[in-house]
Amino acid sequence: MADVIANGIRLNVQHLTPTRGADPDAPIVVTLHGMVIDNLSSFYFSLGTFLANAGCDVVCYDLRGHGRSDQTPDGYDMASSLADLSGLLVALGIDRPVHMVGNSYGATLALAYSLAHPEQVASLTLIEPPFLIEGLGAQMEHSLSRVLTATSHEKVEQWLANDARRAVARTICTARWLLRETTLRRDMLATPSFDPARLAAFTAPVLAVYGANSDLIDHAASLSSLMPDCTLVILRNHTHAVLREATGYLRTLTHWWLFHRGTAPTPTYIPPPGPGFVMPAWVREKVPPPDLRRPARNPDGRLLQRSPMLCETCSTIRPTARPPGDCDSGRAVARAASEGTPEPLQTAGSDRYSRRPGPYARVPSNRGGSVTARTHPPATHHRMPTPNA
Repeated sequence: MADVIANGIRLNVQHLTPTRGADPDAPIVVTLHGMVIDNLSSFYFSLGTFLANAGCDVVCYDLRGHGRSDQTPDGYDMASSLADLSGLLVALGIDRPVHMVGNSYGATLALAYSLAHPEQVASLTLIEPPFLIEGLGAQMEHSLSRVLTATSHEKVEQWLANDARRAVARTICTARWLLRETTLRRDMLATPSFDPARLAAFTAPVLAVYGANSDLIDHAASLSSLMPDCTLVILRNHTHAVLREATGYLRTLTHWWLFHRGTAPTPTYIPPPGPGFVMPAWVREKVPPPDLRRPARNPDGRLLQRSPMLCETCSTIRPTARPPGDCDSGRAVARAASEGTPEPLQTAGSDRYSRRPGPYARVPSNRGGSVTARTHPPATHHRMPTPNA
């Protein structure tokens, strides 16, 4: 991770260079994630590393107020977001047209940047963009207000305090801070709608992807009809979360778009069987799920285990080849258990990230310094690694 100063603020950036080595002619891809409950990781793990392995120069960054970028009290209007993006490209020394890839609000931001700076954009990939000629800001502000109401519900408070993983808790708490303590909602309300004349004058190729079961599917036809060179792909049996639901196909699609668009047809998509992904009523209505604190289960009734990509000790991403607990925090847990010392808990640099109750202490870290520790018995929260793990 690297910090870049752009437009007077610090932006957290992940720059992925082509795995086969630097190439001055490699396509430059800039990804823009969604608003509030999102950060650069959604693109890093879905398309970022894949496109870098394919030969692209990929830039993923946390938008202002998100992830590890500066959390400012204001500056969430479209003009400031565009200035942040322009400043980032200048700071990175990018002086040739880039391929913009955006998801949700990030796609709307990518489109707005492209209309303002058409000479700096080689192509656009828009995944589920909110798109209206009239009332765009009002719709986005209304949606964010409902998100705030849902995440402030008493059931959500209890879930965050007792059951949610720390990474999820951090994301939701950041979202609530953005919606409560900043000008974000007011800035969204002031978002200008798109000008049909400027859309008609835009000549770069556009790839628009929507899920047929998305609440934004009605926006697809309007976007496609107003952009002169737009390829519209609608994925049957998918919702607004198409980036997560159809990652495999989006990798194939974006690779074709960047490298083979002029020589091969659009890749065929085989939708999931049955109804596929359906947006639950509680998502459409922006309310807490009815089974929020019920343990997740597989279709056969067995309790759903944590993702193998998450360390069960510290909730950080780890390679699947490493067993649970095989990380700095996991080994410290095992050492603390054998020595009868407090149970270590990594907290991403600050005690405020921990959402579980109980007293805390500091214990030595394998990398020097110390980490926060809970004095609860280790077996209370963690599955201990076996000596042969």
